[in-house]
Amino acid sequence: MEEGRIWMFVGVVSVTGCLEYPHPLPAPVAETSSETSTSSDTSTSSGTIADSTTDATSTGPIAECGNGEVEDGEECDGTDWNGATCESVGFGLGQLACASCQFDVSRCGPPLGMVEVPGGVFEMGSTQQSNEQPIRQVHVDAFWIDETEVTVEAYAACVDAGACSEPGTSANCNWKVVGREDHPVNCLTWFQADSHCRWADDGTKRLPTEAEWEKAARGTDGREYPWGDTPTASCTHAVMSAGGTSYYGCGAGRTWLAGSRPLGVSPYGAHDMAGNVREWTADWYGGQYDPADLVDPAGPDTGTSRVQRGGAWTNTAPPLRTTARSSSGPGSSSNAVGFRCARTPPAPP
Repeated sequence: MEEGRIWMFVGVVSVTGCLEYPHPLPAPVAETSSETSTSSDTSTSSGTIADSTTDATSTGPIAECGNGEVEDGEECDGTDWNGATCESVGFGLGQLACASCQFDVSRCGPPLGMVEVPGGVFEMGSTQQSNEQPIRQVHVDAFWIDETEVTVEAYAACVDAGACSEPGTSANCNWKVVGREDHPVNCLTWFQADSHCRWADDGTKRLPTEAEWEKAARGTDGREYPWGDTPTASCTHAVMSAGGTSYYGCGAGRTWLAGSRPLGVSPYGAHDMAGNVREWTADWYGGQYDPADLVDPAGPDTGTSRVQRGGAWTNTAPPLRTTARSSSGPGSSSNAVGFRCARTPPAPP
């Protein structure tokens, strides 16, 4: 069971704060498409064998992995990394490594704007509503999730790239409203949310599963709200309805800036998991959980509506609980609904 990740510096070669694997990597044989090329193996000074394939039309060897110099088609070679670190290749703090002359980023942290949720078991569900049952001990693999809900500005980049369509612009929608660029984007369908996540970060993101969403909000101690069992949800911790329509959005009658309630942060550092906007997840909605689906559950295979989580600026305290569920048809949209994306961490090469 993996309940956290400790970044440990191990190995024998340190380059700009990043490490190479402690064992020498085998030097693969370079290939050439020329039928007239010749090849011979040459012993190196370290006793390893390196391929010195020579193209018959050239006067010297082509690029070979293991000679200690970064050449065409290589990201790193031995101790030559061109000064690269986890951060310089788009990830967070961690331990960059070199494997077969390509960067291994599997021990780097999440990129800027995402937080890590470690793999392991957590309690999912509650007895408060029938659709939150049965309570299960569920395992989810480690994943990364957006620190905040996707903002208008972030979604606009997808529209500008031609990968996303524009959200709605009816009452209390944030799209094209001056001054709300850093508010969560709302008034979009599940399909639009899914398209954005699949486009973001070179196609490495996706919508979170319902189980991933609940763990990111709740942690492993079964808490009622992202910040704990107490206090009950209020405008101190969440953008919500303080009672009646005149108090929607804590009296503002709209959403607030993404991440504007730091006291409401989840155990892993995710903001607005309670309030501001409800969030689309990847799962089809089912009336109750499958008691046998306990490892990386992804919900029913089919359905007519998709799960939403988290409560919104129009909700009072009950829908802001970490276990509360709602749903809507994937083609519907609302000024109370937005989304955030998740990502599976890269595996070792």
